[in-house]
Amino acid sequence: MSVQVNIRTTPFLAKELDLVVKEGYFRNRTEAVNEAIRLLIKRYELSKIKASIESIREDTERYPELSDVVESMREEEDR
Repeated sequence: MSVQVNIRTTPFLAKELDLVVKEGYFRNRTEAVNEAIRLLIKRYELSKIKASIESIREDTERYPELSDVVESMREEEDR
């Protein structure tokens, strides 16, 4: 099943869209626009994941770096 979505765009973008279709990257405008929408959604999903990771990272900044802990442990073992 598919849903029709009417969009308006600039003449430049329409020309570029037709060019990628003409060059054989996509069979038609619909396929090209659907790929663009998929990429847009993926970009936003990745930005949400990045924000989540940054939030977790910020919560751990007060802890020492793992490499510093390992180095300290080795120094203690060498004593």
